Amino acid sequence: MSDLADCCYRGRFEKVGRINVIVEVILSLHRHLAVGFWPPLRKRTVLKRIILWSLVAVYTFFLPDAIFVYQVIVGHFSSDVAGKVPILIIILFGLTYVVFGLLKEKPLRCLSFIIPAAILVYAIIGLESNPNKHIHIPEYILMSWILFEALSLDYRGKGIFLLIFICSSMLGIVDELEQGIHPHRSYGWSDMVINSASTIIGVFSLMGLRRGSAGDWAWIGRLKKLKESLGLVIFGAIGAAFMCVYLLDVKANHTFWGVYPLWLLGWNVLFLVLAPVRIFFHCHGLIAQSQGHEDGKDSFQNNREATTAHLWVLLPLFILLAMHAIVILTFLYGWEFQ
Repeated sequence: MSDLADCCYRGRFEKVGRINVIVEVILSLHRHLAVGFWPPLRKRTVLKRIILWSLVAVYTFFLPDAIFVYQVIVGHFSSDVAGKVPILIIILFGLTYVVFGLLKEKPLRCLSFIIPAAILVYAIIGLESNPNKHIHIPEYILMSWILFEALSLDYRGKGIFLLIFICSSMLGIVDELEQGIHPHRSYGWSDMVINSASTIIGVFSLMGLRRGSAGDWAWIGRLKKLKESLGLVIFGAIGAAFMCVYLLDVKANHTFWGVYPLWLLGWNVLFLVLAPVRIFFHCHGLIAQSQGHEDGKDSFQNNREATTAHLWVLLPLFILLAMHAIVILTFLYGWEFQ
């Protein structure tokens, strides 16, 4: 047992030694999300925002380390017992959902969302034969809930559940990129699919128990003023798609050199340069707007709509920035990608 513990600690320290720079990249993102571009609010709200966005960053960073928990359970019991743990957690989540659903004003509506969620759970478990992979289901249900709590502080209008799905799925890709440089994990497409499907389960649970943000789709009109940033998001997303495909070849050949194309590496670098600049101007513009001299209900509503529109641009930018940064750092430091 001591050998297993030593192995776990060595793996943990090895990971920290290899990707300590990534910690700074991911954990620093919440500072802009937390205080950089929202209208002035109470200190308690600011503190809650900092805690929640920090939790998103830390939770994403440590997701690959769930393997250590699995190894400890295997060491104490067996692989069969460890494989059943995700199912037990899912059942616990389901029972908790049913209890809270019955306490709602419209329990039948709440409970109706558990049907498609249960179908998805059954499909994932049926299609994925490795029970170790089933832990992704509760992981990304929890991810969707954390994102909801963080977003709901400032999001006003329709579409919050869609944004949660997009961001959680993108963070699932970040998780996979981290696994590629983790000494005890590996990069793969199947996990990304499971992460996204599990996020849908989380969104169903949110739709059943929580209300979406008040308002309408008026914030979409604000996106017209953010065309350059939307273009950059699309540019980064296309680059990330190519990146995910070529990383499969890197994994198969155990090397970046001669496998990962230089034109795509240049794409990564260009996005890594442009994204922070764009984020800075977004933050600066919203701070200026929040400190403007306009008063009244209409001005407050406009600020809320602008904030929601910026969330739709800035959150994908931050997550894409983390993706491209991980690849660049892996290339520069010569980390093994597996």
